[in-house]
Amino acid sequence: MDRKRGEKIIFPRRGELVVATVKEIVGHGAYLHIEDYNIEGYLPITQVSTKWVRDIEDVIKEGQKIVVKVIRIDKFTNSVDVSYKDVSETEKSRVLRLWKRNQRGIKILKELEKQLHEKGMSIDLEEKFEPIIEKHQTVYDALEELMMDPNILDKLSLSEAKSEFINYLSKKIHLKKYYYEALISVSSTERKGVYKVKQALEKIEDALSKATGLDNTTIILVGSPRYRLSTWSYKPETIKKKVIPTISERIKKISKKDGVDIEIVEENLKVKT
Repeated sequence: MDRKRGEKIIFPRRGELVVATVKEIVGHGAYLHIEDYNIEGYLPITQVSTKWVRDIEDVIKEGQKIVVKVIRIDKFTNSVDVSYKDVSETEKSRVLRLWKRNQRGIKILKELEKQLHEKGMSIDLEEKFEPIIEKHQTVYDALEELMMDPNILDKLSLSEAKSEFINYLSKKIHLKKYYYEALISVSSTERKGVYKVKQALEKIEDALSKATGLDNTTIILVGSPRYRLSTWSYKPETIKKKVIPTISERIKKISKKDGVDIEIVEENLKVKT
């Protein structure tokens, strides 16, 4: 097994469920590669199944990813003995699913780091993301959280790469989007009314972008004085607790101070994937 000289070996805990790749099947058991730890594992034939087994290959195959329980740690040979029979089918499914999800997240993170490097931004994303990754079961879950709350990137001192992050992750991670759409009437009879209307719309757009943490608000002219407003968030509570109150507050403020008449003609909430 490839390992750098002096590299510290980290062992799984006794009783821990780990994902392993079956490397070789022999008469008395199977030799495994323990993923995430880069050490060898040995699965005795007596630990393959609760039933009598004539041929191990009736249960597992070479190259197969399996979930096993660590039953003994041998630091002299840098290996562990494991059990397959002591892991329930439910646990096997859960652990393997989480492992695959984590691997997917790691791959996305590495690809993103490479893309940023090509654009002149050399950032060690694993180190930067460590505080948020530690709070989640998988790296993929951490990346989902970043998509749902991009302001986390500001806390991680990654504001300069924020748009790159969101644009890239949106292509790799597909979450439900919660939309707020409204038909609004905006007009002004005051001098420079056209300018005031434009300024009012820009204030609304800016306020909503701050509320969602994303540059995702659009306001399109339907036919004067009506405009179609649309914004979205990955979090439904953001729409209910931030977007809708922001619209109401901003309309009142603009109508009172800027001499612009704004009315919400209709509102719609939608969910899209």
